[in-house]
Amino acid sequence: MAQSGERLHRALLQAYKQRHLNSLSWLAAESALALAAAGSDAPLAGLPLVVKDNIDVAGMPTSIGTALLAEEPVSHSAELIVRLQQAGAIIIGKANMHELASGTSGLNAARGDVRHPFLPGRVVGGSSSGSAAAVAAGIVPASIGTDTGASVRLPASFCGLIGFRPSLLRYPQQGIAPISLSRDTAGILAQRMDDVLALDSAISGESDHPTVALADLRLGVPRAHFWHGCEPAVAAAAEAVLQQLRDRGVTLIEVEIAQVAQLAVQAGYPLASFEMLRDLPRYLQQRGSQYSFAELKQAVQSPDVQALLADAATVSMEQYHAAITHWKPLLTARYQAVFQQHQLDGLIFPTVPLLPPPPAKANTLFRQLIANCEPATVVGLPCISLPLAQTPDGIPVGIELQFAAGEDRRLLAVASVLLAR
Repeated sequence: MAQSGERLHRALLQAYKQRHLNSLSWLAAESALALAAAGSDAPLAGLPLVVKDNIDVAGMPTSIGTALLAEEPVSHSAELIVRLQQAGAIIIGKANMHELASGTSGLNAARGDVRHPFLPGRVVGGSSSGSAAAVAAGIVPASIGTDTGASVRLPASFCGLIGFRPSLLRYPQQGIAPISLSRDTAGILAQRMDDVLALDSAISGESDHPTVALADLRLGVPRAHFWHGCEPAVAAAAEAVLQQLRDRGVTLIEVEIAQVAQLAVQAGYPLASFEMLRDLPRYLQQRGSQYSFAELKQAVQSPDVQALLADAATVSMEQYHAAITHWKPLLTARYQAVFQQHQLDGLIFPTVPLLPPPPAKANTLFRQLIANCEPATVVGLPCISLPLAQTPDGIPVGIELQFAAGEDRRLLAVASVLLAR
């Protein structure tokens, strides 16, 4: 009990000390201390967490990164928050984010930019920007973000963290401000795999620990698209990881998913655009917001998000229907064919093909930054970005693994072995 209390006090102290990072949009110190004082013998007892500010926590605002909603508390918690709190976790606050979760930089004209904890002059990544910065800065050991196209794994890569996106619908979506219910999921950012495993168990209810041997592991290396578009420093760091894996007994097989980039855009963009404009108004209504979606759109301050909303409005029902009935099934079939043909456990590649860019360029690189992460979000695969590489000057390079849908605990088991080197 004393150790849990000390951990919480350290987290709150660090939150105050590192306010300059702007990683938190809301700090709930009093309620966190009250929960800690009540005590718990649950599995996550006393674990301090921050939660991305598009996930409902009762009594706290869910601003979705906007100024308009910054002072409007919600009355009910998202189901995944209920499960975490029942397991003993203590939510100390909400994490700042890219406005409307609609960007990859963490630059937010409404709530202020999230700053990188150890790479001045480079962005932290997004849209789970504060979730990553708070963990990388040592404020909390782990955090909860959300990932539609890349938004957990991208900032995890930029910050040298573990970033886990589960299979679609493994975690409940209720109480999370949506972009695309066909693609959205909460995810976990952490320093240690033990915390990822414990948090996943608390949310999913699964607690098995599969035994894995690297000598039995077969990973596909999809050069086209996932590797060929990488900056030289990223490619060099990632190639070194492949050699390390070969040395540890992993079987690596060169594979290709035909037209993966084009199919991901043809399916993914209409899904996200059409569903956001349909489902976000419904979310606001269900939570009892005093503001309409029209007022929210009008109040958006970040220029890149304003442009995205305007472009999303041009997506037709016909485009959306084609994405659902043709492009998504086609991409899913091609993933399945590659896995089956080569008897793969998963795929491996750099999480992000670029190094963290400077703020002046970041919002112009949206499509390049999500390029490697996006395709699996259309298919619904579990993915994890691991801090296995870095450049000679110490910039993190995340390495992503993607397994078949439903193979989450096996993926986490493999990640645990790879990080235990």
